[in-house]
Amino acid sequence: MAHAAVVSLMHTVEQIRHGDGVSDPYQNQLLVPLFEKLSSLLNFLEESFQSSREEVKSLERKIRDAAYRAEDVFEFRISDRLLSKPQNLVQKLFYFSSNKLSAKKYRPDLQKIIAEIDTIVEEVMEIEDVRGEQILQPRNFLPSRPAPSGQTNMVGFAGDLMQISERLLYGRPTLQLIPIVGMGGMGKTTLTMNVFNDPCMKYYFDIRAWVTLSRQYRMRDILLTLLDEFALIDLIRKDDNDLLKGQVYKNLKGKRYLIVLDDVQSIEVWNDIKMIFPDDKTGSRIILTSRLKDVADYINSSNDHHQMRFLNEEESWNLFLEKVFGKEKCPLDLEDVGKKIAKNCQGLPLLIVVTGGLLSKVNKENDFWEYVAENLNSFVAEEDAQCLEILSLSYKHLPAHLKACFLYMGVFPENYEIPVSRLIKLWVAEGFLKPHEFKRLEDVAHECLGDLIDRNLILVRQKGSINGKVKTCIMHGLLRELCVRMAYKEEFLCVRSRNFVPEKEILLRRLCIHDDASYSPYEEDMTIQSMSVVRSFIYSDWDDTRLHCCYYFGCRLLKVLDMIGVELTKFPDEILQLVNLRYIAITGRDLVIPPSIAFLKNLQTLVVEDPWKITIYIPKEIFNMPQLRHLKLSRVSLFWYFFLPLTDSDKTSVLENLETLSNVEYSGMSEDSLEKIPNVKKLGIIYGHGMQRRVFDVHLQKLETLKIFFETRSDSIFLRSITSSPGLKKITLEHGSIDWKNMTIFGKLPNLEVLKLREFAFSGPEWVPIEGEFLKLKFLLIWETDLEQWRADNTHFPRLEHLILQKCSKLVEIPSHIGEIQTLKIIEIDNSSPSVIESAKDMLEEQRDQGNEILEVLFHQTKERLHPLKHGIHHIDHNAYRSSKMSQVTSTEGKPNLISSG
Repeated sequence: MAHAAVVSLMHTVEQIRHGDGVSDPYQNQLLVPLFEKLSSLLNFLEESFQSSREEVKSLERKIRDAAYRAEDVFEFRISDRLLSKPQNLVQKLFYFSSNKLSAKKYRPDLQKIIAEIDTIVEEVMEIEDVRGEQILQPRNFLPSRPAPSGQTNMVGFAGDLMQISERLLYGRPTLQLIPIVGMGGMGKTTLTMNVFNDPCMKYYFDIRAWVTLSRQYRMRDILLTLLDEFALIDLIRKDDNDLLKGQVYKNLKGKRYLIVLDDVQSIEVWNDIKMIFPDDKTGSRIILTSRLKDVADYINSSNDHHQMRFLNEEESWNLFLEKVFGKEKCPLDLEDVGKKIAKNCQGLPLLIVVTGGLLSKVNKENDFWEYVAENLNSFVAEEDAQCLEILSLSYKHLPAHLKACFLYMGVFPENYEIPVSRLIKLWVAEGFLKPHEFKRLEDVAHECLGDLIDRNLILVRQKGSINGKVKTCIMHGLLRELCVRMAYKEEFLCVRSRNFVPEKEILLRRLCIHDDASYSPYEEDMTIQSMSVVRSFIYSDWDDTRLHCCYYFGCRLLKVLDMIGVELTKFPDEILQLVNLRYIAITGRDLVIPPSIAFLKNLQTLVVEDPWKITIYIPKEIFNMPQLRHLKLSRVSLFWYFFLPLTDSDKTSVLENLETLSNVEYSGMSEDSLEKIPNVKKLGIIYGHGMQRRVFDVHLQKLETLKIFFETRSDSIFLRSITSSPGLKKITLEHGSIDWKNMTIFGKLPNLEVLKLREFAFSGPEWVPIEGEFLKLKFLLIWETDLEQWRADNTHFPRLEHLILQKCSKLVEIPSHIGEIQTLKIIEIDNSSPSVIESAKDMLEEQRDQGNEILEVLFHQTKERLHPLKHGIHHIDHNAYRSSKMSQVTSTEGKPNLISSG
């Protein structure tokens, strides 16, 4: 984790250089060359991230440890300076009792850091010189494995076999490339092997050849492997690469061939070899297997790759039975627990096969199987090291900047559906994301997430309704087990849970405790030394008696404090001493945020949840926190002292970086407060009882998402003032009973794409849209309304793609001309009037008659099952969907399970 350590240190050095920690010009002058040396070390780490040489690995550990020590010195210094003027009694007690680094000691420490970094840079230069000499020398590579022989019974993949076979035997005569993509352990190679060894393929193709690649491939090995398949004489082995390429091309020329390139891990390997495959329009085919979606997309620009899927529960059970019992039957007393084990494998064939193989060799006792079912991933990891080794290849081949992002996924509990917004905020706060000159760190984080998804290491669970952005994601349990173990081995992160209790936690930078963690004797042995360098503390246990390890063991350098699972009765004053905090997430009842929260100058994210939705009071001092980006609370009155006039200093404070402000009471807002958040992108408002009518003459130019929860009926004056931002793309309204005549306020918004109306957001018998409005609206949800007549046609919503009607019990019909909107793809109807359903059927039949095959109508399951229709009408079984949501990891991207209608 040297790369993450150096990036984090560079962030800290930049913070000091900009005046947040040290003001001594002499010291600042020393930091400039230090920053440049750290940049050179970062380049070295990015270039050598896949090196297996022990001297490189040893040097990486030196770099990591030196970066950690340097960051400790710098951040202790920052902490000392910020605490040198304590703001309250808690800070005074903590400051005077802590081991304060004096300015006198700081200077020699800084010089020692620079000397240590200089020594490491010299070692790097020596290795670079040696590596430069070795470029011209032949390197040792693993030879490509021969083509596998035979076939195996692929339970659950009959359809995949058929699809690949049809693509091989039929289609255009030109050379076709067929990428097969999926995470490690999904059966890509096994599927390809079964197709490759099919007797039909042996008969159909003149030449078949199989090449298994490694990350550090050598062209000569690939060429010789192919030539071996042609049974050429050994004399050719003496030829150079150009002659070997000519021989391969010559032997394939005019033939119908099938080539398998197994485990393609880079675009470069394809670019190196693609010219040796002639295209004589003979029906030749090339199959490529890869874990990387971007590689498959590049090789086959039509994006027509075969994506491997997870097995469903029935398929998992059948494969499990085969591996454990063969042709024998499963004993009745083991059937229920056996199905539980198969289900907990989450559809990953590798895990099912390995688990089945292990259980076939041990006593088949119910108690032991119950233990395996509850501890599946840790059991397999401990009993079959090869299984994790297969998956670890994906980690080892990650670029240096992605490894920390991947290992960090271990902080989330098993089977937890991860909100991407939370993940991104945590990554940014941790400091291991390498900054980009023209990008926000949040944008860099989203790119890293996309890379991990493309590598099939993270699975998409839900996507946005229109923009397609990933909203939630999940990690397969076995990959998460790999994360937890690798993170501990790399001294990057320690996760304590029921399935993983580490032997020691000395000097680990990140500590995570899950709610199923059992007590361990090491807790009594924790010392200030062991906890003093912890930077992240993520705590999901409901037992707050163990929180002393954060407060009273000296975690004064903490950057991330996430204990959202603990319900607090008051805001912890101890937090105010953690001046390096960048991320706080807590839960409490009727919490009051003290004015001294502003002393946390580095805070980027503040999340305060209240399960009772009681108002959380925020002081006006919040505007003195320049780094604050996200303020997310269950319900907030914006100012604790909102009834007091603003002072001149208050008026000059502006939260330039604030992007998210959620659930703020409208009564706590004023033009002054809006002017202080000019760059906010997401705003949530609670419009409560007794709100005063007012008009704001402030336009939030960057506001994109607005959510309003009405506790009372709204008026048009409020709506016109609060929706005046020209950049609004997404609006969600709940309650309010607004008259449909006021819908024109939203229709005039030039960039509105998503409109969600929940639980009588609008009320009244009739809605008549006005032509020329809603010109960019793509998604419309109407959930519970008393609307009866909706008089609209295709000119009113010219770009609508997705329409959802839910609990529209009085609506007579869907306007028939809605079906003529050329962009419309989906209409969903749930628990609405029978006449609405009939109008949807008529609309679809009419569109099918006119040749529209794009439109799809979905009827959600109700108590009275609807008669299925043809032509794209489906029913959705929500009970089945909910029960399978967490038990089976899939990349359904948030789509419901569809029960075919016919």
